[in-house]
Amino acid sequence: MTHDTQPATADDWFARGNACAERGEFETALACFEKVRLARPADPGVYNNLGSTLVRMERFPEALERYRQAEALDPNNADIHHNLGWILEQMHRLDEAVASYRRAVQLGKLVDGSYNNMANCLQSLGRFDEAHEAYRRAIEIAPQSMVYYRNFVQSKRMTLDDPCFVSLQKLAQHADAMTPDNQAQLHFAMGHALADLGQNDRSFEHLLKGNALHRRSVGYNEAMTLDLFGHMPGLLNADVLKDKRGLGDPSASPVFIVGMPRSGSTLIEQILASHPQVFGAGERPDFGKALVAALARSEADQSKLNFDAMRHATAAQLAPLGADYVRRIGIEVPDAARYLRITDKYPFNFINVGLIHLALPNARFIHSRRSPVEICLSIFSRIFQDVPFGYDLGELGRYYRAYDALMTHWREALPEGVMIEVQYEDLVDDLEGNVRRMLAHCGLDWDERCLAFHQTERQVNTASASQVRKPLFRTSLERWRPAAELIQPLYDGLGPALLEAERKRAAG
Repeated sequence: MTHDTQPATADDWFARGNACAERGEFETALACFEKVRLARPADPGVYNNLGSTLVRMERFPEALERYRQAEALDPNNADIHHNLGWILEQMHRLDEAVASYRRAVQLGKLVDGSYNNMANCLQSLGRFDEAHEAYRRAIEIAPQSMVYYRNFVQSKRMTLDDPCFVSLQKLAQHADAMTPDNQAQLHFAMGHALADLGQNDRSFEHLLKGNALHRRSVGYNEAMTLDLFGHMPGLLNADVLKDKRGLGDPSASPVFIVGMPRSGSTLIEQILASHPQVFGAGERPDFGKALVAALARSEADQSKLNFDAMRHATAAQLAPLGADYVRRIGIEVPDAARYLRITDKYPFNFINVGLIHLALPNARFIHSRRSPVEICLSIFSRIFQDVPFGYDLGELGRYYRAYDALMTHWREALPEGVMIEVQYEDLVDDLEGNVRRMLAHCGLDWDERCLAFHQTERQVNTASASQVRKPLFRTSLERWRPAAELIQPLYDGLGPALLEAERKRAAG
């Protein structure tokens, strides 16, 4: 019988820590690295590894502290500055992240990733010229990395003579020699660039190819997702919402902006965040995290939530869930006492609208709506981190139809005054009228600054970062559409009822 012998030296503990981290045994990895730290307190590598492990555990403040310690011990290490930039980016401290990435590119050589990440931060901060320059530097250093081209063309309208577009066209001639991921990134980049140039048919050809390639690498269980959507109305019907109302946390600060991606939710948040009493927190998955924590508690814990028994939910279960959400999102709000409302525009909160209402009965919802075909084609034109259903037109249409059915249920089941719907097309046509309606819904006084939302300086960490810094024009409603036969799977997925409703709406 053999025994797993204890490591004898700090190097052995370091190796074991790396092996444990690789296997996902993070607590054990931390313990190993701590032994190394005690033996070698001046070794920057162990602090860096502690930070990286804590990152994988999503313990970001602790990770930042460890990276800072690594930086103090080795201030000229580009990798450490890159890691600092990344953790600061995750914590939405983008100005500091830019400074760390800038230090990384000053110290390192192959720093294309630092330039790319710096550009992403600069774009979120609205510093577009600096972002474009950083993207170009990333491309110069790593001209075969297609994700940099995609990021760049999505941030800047292309021209025929732009060196980036010229390079893309040359690379596209040899796309078959690339890895599948690089091929997909290239096709999305070309699709976006050609759309800017008005070459829409060619653009959509590339988008079809890019989506088909990317779909192969994405895990998406359509049956499970649609079953979940179909299950929600039975668990949280109007009677349950009425019987359990008022048991949750009393906070009135949250405003949840829900809906499909690309529906105009970023614009709605930018308008509201232009009000001095509103903090725009962006897309925060905090309610989902609070829900997972509530479901995972031990059976002996009175605050443990049973998702399949919401008819029997108690204040001891619902109030802690709401309070945990308020605590989590409050961490992101500097000087929280200044604000009456905090907006959370994580679009997929639409799934949990009923449960959020029970956990936070005084929260308000704004449902961001837009033409279903417009939304789906916009989603189809981009790669998103958390949209696994967006790369097949049929799946995309069926997802939208299930989302629409669920939102119809919430609309009918929620008490009056809890949720309003804002149609993007109506917002463009009557900005002031809709802004007044949203402010009144949130219990806020009128403020002219909400009409000048494009002048508001704040972080915007979504694909709409550049659009919300421009005034609204009707041209934003006039999207080119491919030939019907090319998008027939989308039409089939959406179904005749949604298409007829869109036709009637367009006809006025």
